[in-house]
Amino acid sequence: RNATLVLTTTAGLTTYLWSPGIYVNDSTSANPIFINNNSRRLYVTGTNANGCSASDTIDITVLPLPTVKTLDDTLICRTNPILLTTTGAATYSWFPINNLSNPTIFNPLFNGNQDATYYVTGTGSNGCKAVDTLNIYVNVPGPFNTPPNKIMCQKETVMLDGANGLRVGYLWSPSSFLSNTTIINPIANPPSTTPYSVVVNDRACNLTQSFTVTVTVLPKPFVVATKLNDIDCAFKNAQLQVSGATDYVWSPSNGLSSTIINNPTASIPQKYYVTGTTVNGCFNKDSVEVFNNKSISLGRYIPNAFTPNGDNINDCLQLKNWMYVEILQFSIFNRWGERVFFTTNINRCWDGTYKGKKAEAGNYIIIVKAKTKCGIEEQKANVLLIR
Repeated sequence: RNATLVLTTTAGLTTYLWSPGIYVNDSTSANPIFINNNSRRLYVTGTNANGCSASDTIDITVLPLPTVKTLDDTLICRTNPILLTTTGAATYSWFPINNLSNPTIFNPLFNGNQDATYYVTGTGSNGCKAVDTLNIYVNVPGPFNTPPNKIMCQKETVMLDGANGLRVGYLWSPSSFLSNTTIINPIANPPSTTPYSVVVNDRACNLTQSFTVTVTVLPKPFVVATKLNDIDCAFKNAQLQVSGATDYVWSPSNGLSSTIINNPTASIPQKYYVTGTTVNGCFNKDSVEVFNNKSISLGRYIPNAFTPNGDNINDCLQLKNWMYVEILQFSIFNRWGERVFFTTNINRCWDGTYKGKKAEAGNYIIIVKAKTKCGIEEQKANVLLIR
């Protein structure tokens, strides 16, 4: 059984037909291969060039294979020999023969100190043979390796490592925030720093040792993205800013002056995303959206107060960001409607005087008429002179 049997018949005929044809690989061949595992009677009919035919019969007897069964794959300690008991045949032959007390018996003694694979061939009383395979894994007794501590970022996961291979057992505790307590490398996701205990058990060598593995949980950075302005007639670009980490990556990249600094400028109105990473590898994300204001409000560049007291701080009233607009008129009026200041020079400012004297403290009215990329705009605002 399981051997290859080639059938033969008279050569030189024109055609052949074997029956039943399902028991050969080619029912029209002169020498087909028998492909069944049971005893069968087959018929073959041969026809010559003249059209004359004749038949013959063959009885095929299939002998049963011995059921050879040795030990299952076995784990042992290097100090412990083991009998390799095998059943199912009349005689046995082991290969390779090294570290075996007798390679021709059903139960040789293995006394090796390294992993080994053996093949045992069993021969039945009918002469048929079968093979079984045995893998022997040999553990070396102690000492155990110390499992490493782990570091992870908050709300993420980390894989633990029992560090002593797959031939020993593991028991982790506590079980909270562990994917599995009995494997070498469970996934841990504790919310805060947690010490885990792991018991390493070498059953083959009857050795057990306990270790502590600390999972240190680092906080995620508090990443905050902001903008100083939107895109409008005064500002062609929006100034972005982010804080909370040490390295940054912005996306999408189109419209950004840089994707890896904390303060890029953006020229396209859209939402920008930023990932901030700390020196320990923890990261967090935030986003900021830049809008396009079609119409500018000059009022946002007009101060609401100034203090012309000679301290060189906010002494002169001037519009902010004149570089973005072309001034047509800049007028300041007092509460009686008198114009106390007027200019079309972007470099001039009101120092708080009127007709060579200090103007009274109080409220004044500013009227600005300016040309921007959005067109002509007129803005009226109040400003407080403080003395």
